[in-house]
Amino acid sequence: MDLLVEKLDGSRYYLSQYKVLITEFEESAPSVTRNSKQLDQRNGSIDFGGWHTDKTINVTGYYRADDMDEEEMLREKLYALLSDPNGYYITQLKTLPHTPVERPGETSGGYYDKLSNYPSHKRFLVYTEAPEMELVGNVNGTLLYKLTTEFKTMKLPYGETPPADIDVSSNVPYRGTVPCNQLEQGFTVQLTTTGSASSLSFKIDDTELTSSNAVAAGDVFMFSGFSYTQNGLSIVSKTNKAYFTLQPDKPNRIACNVPGTIRILGFQNLYA
Repeated sequence: MDLLVEKLDGSRYYLSQYKVLITEFEESAPSVTRNSKQLDQRNGSIDFGGWHTDKTINVTGYYRADDMDEEEMLREKLYALLSDPNGYYITQLKTLPHTPVERPGETSGGYYDKLSNYPSHKRFLVYTEAPEMELVGNVNGTLLYKLTTEFKTMKLPYGETPPADIDVSSNVPYRGTVPCNQLEQGFTVQLTTTGSASSLSFKIDDTELTSSNAVAAGDVFMFSGFSYTQNGLSIVSKTNKAYFTLQPDKPNRIACNVPGTIRILGFQNLYA
C-alpha cells in the first residue's frame, strides 16, 4: 500500500517517495458527542441530541536506510511532510496484486514489482500531532524503521470526494453514506431560470426554499444555506431562509415552479 498526501496548495506527495511501505491503514467510525442535562429531582436526563466530532485514521509503515545519515535525512523529510499545522488531505492507495495465489516457495523474487496501487474512493482532511519512528533492527546491512502515526480529521469527521461542480436535473446524484448538510459542508445551488413567475419555489425532497421576488427569464439564483442572491443581489429578506441536506439512500428529488438549469457547486459525497 501507499499513502497520498495532498497539501492545501495542491502539491502531492507519496510516502513511497520517502522509501516508506505502508502496511496498515485503519480508520475509526466518526466519534459521537451528546448534549444532555440532568435536573434535580428528575429521573434520568434531558437529551438535546448528538453529533459527530472527528474520525481517527491509524497508519503504519516501514522504511529502510543504508546508514544513520540517510535515516536522519528521511526522518527530517517525513517530519516536515506530516507535521503540517495547516492540515492536508490523505488518500489510501490500495494494493492490487497481479500475481495468482501461490504456495510458499513456488516462485521467487520480484513480487513487489508486480503490485500496483489504486486510490480509495475517498480522502480525509487531517492533521497529526507527532509521527513516531522506531528502530526495528538491521536487515541485510540496512536499518529498518517502523513509522506509526495517528491522524485526526479536521472540519468534517468524514471521508470526502474532491469537490466538483455538477449539472443536475431531476435528482441530485448523492452517493454518500451520511447526510451532507449545506451549512456544514458548504455546497451551493445555482439556478438559472428560463421562464418567469411571480415568486420562486425550489425544493429538494421535503425541504422547500421560497422567495417572494418576481422571477424573469435569465435570472441567476445562488443558494448556499446562509446566503441567497438573485443576479448577485441579496434576497435574504425575501426568502424563508431554508437550507438543504442531501440524504443517503434517498432520491434527493428536485422540484421548481420555474423552468431552468441547475448546478450544484462544490458537490461532494461524504462517507462515515
